[in-house]
Amino acid sequence: MRLKWSLGNAGVEDLFEMASIVEQGGYDFYERLRARSASPKVQKELEFLRDEEAAHKDFFLHQLSARGRSPGGTIAPGLQEILEEAFLRPLQKMFSSAGIKDNFRTLGFGLELEKKSIDFYKEMRLAVEDSQKADIDRIIAEEEEHRKKLAVLRSFY
Repeated sequence: MRLKWSLGNAGVEDLFEMASIVEQGGYDFYERLRARSASPKVQKELEFLRDEEAAHKDFFLHQLSARGRSPGGTIAPGLQEILEEAFLRPLQKMFSSAGIKDNFRTLGFGLELEKKSIDFYKEMRLAVEDSQKADIDRIIAEEEEHRKKLAVLRSFY
C-alpha cells in the first residue's frame, strides 16, 4: 500500500534535507546488521547496501549545497512530522527493542523501511525539477533493488 504523503508544498531544499536524514537512517540500520552478522557473505551484502545509502545521502547533500543551504537546518513542520513518524521513531524503536536480535524480524523491518523510502522518493519526484527526476528515478531503482536483496537475505533465516 502506498503511503499518502503530500510533499508538494514543501520546498525542494526541505525534501533534500529530509532525504539525507532518511538515508543516514538506512546507513545506520545496515551498519548495525552488518556488525553483528557472523556470515562474511551476509556482511558483504549489508556493506554494499550500507554504502549505497551513503552515496544516496551524498547526492542529496550535494543537491542541498548547490542551492546554498547547509545540512542540519530545520525542515518544514509537515515534513518533520513525516520524518519522525515514518522513519526516525520506527528506527529508534527497532534499535532499542529485543526484536533487533531476531534477524528475520529485523530484515522484515528493513523491507518495510525501504518501501517507505521508495514511497517518499516517488512523492519527492513530483516536487523536484525535471532535470532531477532521472536522479531520483535512479535512487528509487536502487532502493527497489535493496528490497530484493533484503528479501533474499531474509530467506536464509
